[in-house]
Amino acid sequence: MGYLDNSTIVVDAVLTKQGRKLLALGQGLNISYFTLSDTGVDYSLWNPDHPSGSAYYGEAIENLPNLEALPNSAYFMRNNLLTLPRDVKAMPYVTLNGNGIGQAASFNWPNGSTVTLGVNIKLENVASEDQGWQVVVPDSSLVVVSGAGWSQASISGNVQQYLNDQEIANAVVYECGPGISTVDIDRVNTTTTRTLILTFISKSTGAYKHFNLSLPKYPIDQ
Repeated sequence: MGYLDNSTIVVDAVLTKQGRKLLALGQGLNISYFTLSDTGVDYSLWNPDHPSGSAYYGEAIENLPNLEALPNSAYFMRNNLLTLPRDVKAMPYVTLNGNGIGQAASFNWPNGSTVTLGVNIKLENVASEDQGWQVVVPDSSLVVVSGAGWSQASISGNVQQYLNDQEIANAVVYECGPGISTVDIDRVNTTTTRTLILTFISKSTGAYKHFNLSLPKYPIDQ
């Protein structure tokens, strides 16, 4: 990873493994969508007291170096930009079992029972998520997401590939369509205590919330 010189306009494109595979097979990339992100921007540098006036309030932000493109979401494209109606006064946020901004969402899983979570988006004049949800599971060998309307999505080679602490490439993404407000999660048996962080993402806004799981050894030796 490196920094780009912000004195010139640079388009820095990096292909994922899947993109390189398609080119090696002689197939086109067929890019259909793109997203913008402000990862690496420090808005606390906005200075309304700048001695040169309002045209320079954002000077420090504009002079920040830009990160080179990375094909891994663990470090890049974490905060996607979005368009909201003009009258919206607050950014959307995700709640898990009612826990929202500043409230930790976690669960200590003592046994093999299924855990059901309620997931919702909080946005002015919006009653529920209207495009659906994604759940990023960094290690599918530990938990499985299920429930009505949920299915596993392919993330082969795209920017949602995540690094695993043990270098086990078992990351998966589950997704559902609109109208779904609950998700079931099942754990597997483990011989040691394991921890895992699931990420719930709103498809319509990009808002996300982490869910911390602690998986004690199970079954317990008698």
